[in-house]
Amino acid sequence: MLLVGITGSIGMGKSTVANMFKDHGFGVYNADDTVHYIYENDEEVISKIETKFPGTINNGIVNRIALRDLLNKDPSQFKDLEAIVHPATRKYQQIYIKKLIEDKKFGCILDIPLLFETGGEKYVDVSVVVTATAETQMDRVVTQRKIPLDVFKSIQGQQMPDHEKLKKADYIISTECDISDTEKEVRDVVSKIKIIQPKAWSKYHSSS
Repeated sequence: MLLVGITGSIGMGKSTVANMFKDHGFGVYNADDTVHYIYENDEEVISKIETKFPGTINNGIVNRIALRDLLNKDPSQFKDLEAIVHPATRKYQQIYIKKLIEDKKFGCILDIPLLFETGGEKYVDVSVVVTATAETQMDRVVTQRKIPLDVFKSIQGQQMPDHEKLKKADYIISTECDISDTEKEVRDVVSKIKIIQPKAWSKYHSSS
């Protein structure tokens, strides 16, 4: 099972690119989607968040806006949240990959926003960074998604700068041009990584 970590700063098109790999025999695990599921369904995690961050639980689920606002006021608490959420996301990730192996998928795309920030690159066989210009990023996040500028800046503050991510990447894919150009870049990357001998799953994950 080839494990490919795809990452990129907010608004770069990371998840769009990750889904393009489905046409090439890969499953796609989306860390953000998993967190959303956990916030609404994992009672153990919800209870821990309620204890650590009072006032962020409504009707038995995590109010993500209330949690976001609290963290924006005190970003130092991100570490406390990560300590609660990351072990749970890892558990769901393991379940998903094992299902892909049963289904004879070629590999798994791990769509992880904070891949490098959490040291996750050492647990995958190859890393891919999705990038675009700062102007495009701003337009997508603030203009198109209507995310307040201060929230955007706060999220950026938790992420490694794009130029540092690019230095760490095994491969880089741009979403700056037409989508057909990005699809071609994906095909080119797939042709190169398909010859890689997978090691990360057996070394770090399979016994979990």
